[in-house]
Amino acid sequence: MAHSLGGIACVDLLVQQPLPQVELLITVGSQAPFFYEINALYSLEYGEPLPDYFPSWVNIYDLRDFLSYIGANVFPNKVQDVLVDNKQPFARSHGAYWTNKAVWKAIIPQLP
Repeated sequence: MAHSLGGIACVDLLVQQPLPQVELLITVGSQAPFFYEINALYSLEYGEPLPDYFPSWVNIYDLRDFLSYIGANVFPNKVQDVLVDNKQPFARSHGAYWTNKAVWKAIIPQLP
């Protein structure tokens, strides 16, 4: 599980090498899909698909968080996007995920 820039770092790591012990990536307020679209993701050139070994990915975003991006349109069949409402204006919305019950409702059922 990673927030913001941590989500980018996790995507880069999981693209570069198979880590079979990682079964699920959860990103919260992440820019990884955006970086991919502007060809700024270090590990994956725009147009290349995520590798087959890439784990399942749940991406949590808030429409008021201008630093969070939808991933399912960018990586079809690889990302499950979850929309939440942190009820905060930007920039507070970017850090308000952790006190939002909807975030935990999306995360907890995904855990083994």
